[in-house]
Order: sequence, then structure tokens, then C-alpha cells
Amino acid sequence: MAAGASSLDAVQRDDVWTVAAVAVIAFILADVGHEAIGHGIGYLLGGGRSWIQTTTRIIGDQQLGDPGWRILDMGGPCGNLLFAGLAWLGQRAAGRKRAERLRLLLWLVMAFSLFWGLGYLIYCGVLGHGDWFALVAGAKREWLWRGVLIVAGIVLYRTSEMLAASELHWIVSSGEAYWRARAGRLTLVAYVAGGMIGCAGAALDPGGPMEMLNSGAASSFLAAVGLLLVRGQFGRFADKAAIAALPASVEANVIRRSVGWMSAAGVVATAYIGVLGRGVRIKL
Repeated sequence: MAAGASSLDAVQRDDVWTVAAVAVIAFILADVGHEAIGHGIGYLLGGGRSWIQTTTRIIGDQQLGDPGWRILDMGGPCGNLLFAGLAWLGQRAAGRKRAERLRLLLWLVMAFSLFWGLGYLIYCGVLGHGDWFALVAGAKREWLWRGVLIVAGIVLYRTSEMLAASELHWIVSSGEAYWRARAGRLTLVAYVAGGMIGCAGAALDPGGPMEMLNSGAASSFLAAVGLLLVRGQFGRFADKAAIAALPASVEANVIRRSVGWMSAAGVVATAYIGVLGRGVRIKL
């Protein structure tokens, strides 16, 4: 009974506001990976030299030809995959103790990046536009290639769910009696916080407030729905060795309240909405 009570207490003691703060920073990093790093480098490689960078897109001063515009478009998903890979590697270098909030950040950067970058395959195949569509635009039997994008997106998105479930074992232990409730609470809070900052980041976009739905909600609430499905896959995987080596007490992994993380999230979110959201002029 005592062990069960301790596990239930851990579910309740994960600080919601700190989890939300970490999720806000994680989504902003995933967005920067896609829009600023990915598309920014893609625009440079495609021949662009000056542009306005926002949270949702690049507004270029130069009209790119073919293949320049394809390189620009593909830069976004490539940026997501790069950031997901770096977060995956960072998880393995985070150390064993007192790193629960950092581990959560790395896990969420990976999850947001993968769900955005690979879920975009489905989006592009269905609607016939978007970043991944640059691979097949203008091809013979374009409709067939759109079908390939959809199928590939479904398979890879599902794979991302399983990878996210496996990596969540860096934070939540399957030895906890109430791991299902804890995993569900963490992922729900992160999903809502990530979606809210994703929409807020587009509120001041030069394209108008509708970008909150067209881009903000699409890249957050829609793309990251896989977060809500992670709990269902969690039980299929074993705990990571670093977590299994910790004491049996669940206290070691509780996401405790951190004023530092909440303050950092406030500062980063303010800059994200008020500065990058409005657009930053870049000229090289």
C-alpha cells in the first residue's frame, strides 16, 4: 500500500506549471529548428540573402527558382530531424541524477520535432502543398507520389510515437504503480502548453491573426497529437538503464517546481511572441 501511495503521490507532485514551462521552451526550440535554422539555411543554400524571419515562415526578398525553392521548403523538415537527433543524443549525455527537467526538455524537443517534421508528410500528401511537397511537385503522376507521401507519413509518424514512448522511460519508470496516470498527465500538459505557445507565437505575424490557425495550430495542436498517443505505447518498452539504476523511490524523477524554469519560459516566450512573431529582418 505504501509503495502505491508513493507512486500516486509522484503523479500528483509533478509540478504542472514547471512541466508547462519546459514544454513552452521545448516547442519554441522545435519551431526555431524548423523555421529559423531549417528554412533559414535552406533559403541561403537556395540563393536567398535577405529575408524577414517569423515564427511561421520566411518572407524572402529574392524570388527563388528551381531547385532553390525546393531546397528552401525541404530545409524546414530537415531542421526538425536535426533537432530531434540532437535531443536524442543529448538525452544520453544528461547524466543520471537531478536532470529530470532537462530530460523532459530533451524528450519534448525530440517529440515536437518528430511529430511536426514527419506528420507534415501526411499534411502535404493530402493537401498537395507544404514543405515535403517540394519532393514531388511537378512530377509525372503527381497524385501517386502524393499517396506515397501519405503512406510514408503514417508509417513514420507511428514510428515516432513508439520512439517517443521508448524515450519517455528516461523520465517515467514502468516500475511506478501509477505510471499510466503519470505519463498521461505529463503528455497532456505538454501538449496543451506547446499548442498554446505555438498559436500565440503567430498572433503578431505579418500575415495577420489567422496565422494562429493556419500555421500556429497546425504545427502544434495538429502535428503534436501523437503526444496524446504515447501513453498507449509506453508499456511496450523497458526502462532506460540510467533510470533503472536509480533508487526504487520515485522521488528521484519527480518534476519539481522550478522558479528558474518558469522564469526562463516567460522570457523566451515573450521574445518569441513579441520579437520573432512580428518578424526579424536578416540580411547576409
